[in-house]
Amino acid sequence: MISIEQYADLCALMADTAGDVTKENAIAATHGVTPDVWAASKAGYTAKMSDPNDMGRTAMAFMPLYQAAQARARGGKEPCTLELYTKVHAEMAFKKDAMGSQMNHHLVLAENGTHHQAWLECEGYWTPIVGAPEILGQPNPKFDPVQAQRFRVMMQAESDRINGITR
Repeated sequence: MISIEQYADLCALMADTAGDVTKENAIAATHGVTPDVWAASKAGYTAKMSDPNDMGRTAMAFMPLYQAAQARARGGKEPCTLELYTKVHAEMAFKKDAMGSQMNHHLVLAENGTHHQAWLECEGYWTPIVGAPEILGQPNPKFDPVQAQRFRVMMQAESDRINGITR
């Protein structure tokens, strides 16, 4: 099994493979990982992250490594603009379908020209920045009060747009 660091790097590089094993194996091979080792590593880390006895330790170790790998793959750029993040976030929260039920998030993503994996990357990037200054009583080093205020203002405007409110 490969290290969790290498696993995170490969997962970031495989973000657009949609689970296609052939594509995953090709990417792994370019990084010196055989298909058997990749399959064993993927199964092993998935099992650890799903195991209640692990108590989230593996996932907590993986996520910052994965987010850093995603940032490197993007060249340090934002995965999406704050405007798109806010629009999609608001539509997922407030948009209703024809029956008055909450809109399916996959449809919201498709209407905004994106997909689940890309959305997870946007969420992972923006949520710590605009979310809260503290997480579980600890300072959130990524929190940006200026961006958080921009998000709140845009979120209100998006909510108003979705609900047909004019202020």
